[in-house]
Amino acid sequence: MRARALLLLLLTGACGGAQTQPTTPAAAPPAQAPAAPIATTPTSRCGSTQGMSIEGQMGSLDPARVRRILRDAEPAMLACYTRRVEALPCLAGRVALRIRVGEDGAVRWAIPTESTLGDRATERCMVETAATLRFEAPCGGEAEVAYSLDLDGGPDRRPATDVAAQRVETALRTRRTALATCRHGDHTPLRVTLYVAPDGTIPAAGAALSSHEATGMTDCVLREVQALRLPTPGSWYARTTVTIP
Repeated sequence: MRARALLLLLLTGACGGAQTQPTTPAAAPPAQAPAAPIATTPTSRCGSTQGMSIEGQMGSLDPARVRRILRDAEPAMLACYTRRVEALPCLAGRVALRIRVGEDGAVRWAIPTESTLGDRATERCMVETAATLRFEAPCGGEAEVAYSLDLDGGPDRRPATDVAAQRVETALRTRRTALATCRHGDHTPLRVTLYVAPDGTIPAAGAALSSHEATGMTDCVLREVQALRLPTPGSWYARTTVTIP
């Protein structure tokens, strides 16, 4: 079983950003502890602000240091996937995280801003792993880092078949009231990727988040999605993506 990782790094600064080219690391070794904090002195690294207020602006981080921290954390990120793919062998897709780094270098929050993986357990594990990372103190205020993983089980993996999204959307109408309760009036479209097992149950579902405040709402929606029972897709898992308006 293999997992391919694609690193995409985006650093947003007060005077612009820096972006690295994607790299493809080797297959994941056993999970490692997150990288230790990097001892830095913000004043010496960033220079003087000459009394100018920078509150409310996005800070910046050194791309090389960030790449090193994320690469050190990559085995733990990939372990989130490899643990789940043993239970759901057709699991595959892309997860992109946005990581907010506070002024002290600690991670304030992390969310999946894009996900076609279809498994909230893997997404949550990756978010929790990101939350343990420690960066240098950003120059100029809080900073954001984007990190993505393209995941599959290797050439021997049997992919999920397709199931009509309309079939799932029809079933979702039976849970309209419960879904509305989950969303508390939020009408932001939510794209959900899910798997249907041969017995018609939904063993996994996942979604991207529009903001870190939407975590609880999204978890509630996905619980309702996984409570659905659908007609059997056949002798193997099926997969689809639906938009919940």
